[in-house]
Amino acid sequence: MTGLQALLRVRETYIGIVATIAFQLIFFTIWMTAYDGVNERAEQLSIGIVVEDSVMGQQVAQNIKGSIPFAMDDYSSMEEAESALNERQINMIMQIPADFTNQIQAGKEAEIIYAINQANASVAKNMMEGVAKQLTVEINQALYPMQQNQAVAVFAQQFAQLPFEQHTAQQITTSVKTTVMNVKDHPVDGTIVKTNDVKGFAANFVPLMVIISSFVGAMVMIMQHQQAAQLVQDSLSKWQLFLARQLLNVGVAFTLPFITIGLMHLFNINSQESLLSIYLFQSVMYLAFLSLAQVFVIAFGNMGMIFNICALSLQLVTSGVLVPKTMLSEGYKQVAAMLPATYGADGYYTIIFGGSSDNLLQNSSSLGIIIFVTLAIATLIVTFKPAPAR
Repeated sequence: MTGLQALLRVRETYIGIVATIAFQLIFFTIWMTAYDGVNERAEQLSIGIVVEDSVMGQQVAQNIKGSIPFAMDDYSSMEEAESALNERQINMIMQIPADFTNQIQAGKEAEIIYAINQANASVAKNMMEGVAKQLTVEINQALYPMQQNQAVAVFAQQFAQLPFEQHTAQQITTSVKTTVMNVKDHPVDGTIVKTNDVKGFAANFVPLMVIISSFVGAMVMIMQHQQAAQLVQDSLSKWQLFLARQLLNVGVAFTLPFITIGLMHLFNINSQESLLSIYLFQSVMYLAFLSLAQVFVIAFGNMGMIFNICALSLQLVTSGVLVPKTMLSEGYKQVAAMLPATYGADGYYTIIFGGSSDNLLQNSSSLGIIIFVTLAIATLIVTFKPAPAR
């Protein structure tokens, strides 16, 4: 306890603890308030329409304006619309070419051109791609009855020229019309069932936010405690100092979850998992981050922060919060298995969105293994590292 008392008399120790708490508060407050209600503000995205066809094109444009929850702006030319798109005044251009009506009346496949600016946020791009597909389906559904009537009219006209009695010809025409009109434009409907669905756009970012704030907070805290240890190392043995640092790590790791859970409740992020499960998982995850960050600092001193920055980048890439782990190359998949963010993110997906409680236990076990291994490595480094001269 002598080492712990010595560290607690140094200002840098408290700076590290305050910094890791501050990261949680700052990240939660800014991210959750910034992304709250994003889906409800989707109508602020806008689509530009260029109608070059004055017949059916105008009718199609009028019909779709009331069918989607976005602002619709009319442009007289593609040059004007493209200028607005490149300046990000609109998010997509919908162009109805001049030959739209002629192509449909000729029985050919008409085309609607959608231009989406790729120099834009991924959320907006993905949303516009989905809107383009939805609009095409709706337009096809609206035009299909007209094509059916045209087909029946052509058949009736050609059939009337054949040598049949008028009554028989009329019965055959009626029968064909009934058959054609009963053919559905989309015989198969898809039903999407969203499992573990959570309302609120901001909830999707909680796993990423927790990973970033927790590891960055752990990095800063370990760095500050390294500076505190350098100030008191002359009066303590290396083992007293090492034990004191581990006690601080455990104390902070099992205190920080109270703040995390409180912030989740403050921003209405609910979970089907028990408070105890969330508390224990967050504690183990944060202790794993601290244990990993301290290995590099104990081994390399202040230069260890360079390795921690690399570890932060690797964990963001491989954790599965930005890109699914299955889509990574084999090398990065193997790296992911050794880093705590992989299991922390997976566990938080269970906490926020639901799923099997066994998943949370498995991730906690993996984090426990990482804690054991990193502590063993740190112990070996301290064992073979010479004590500073007093």
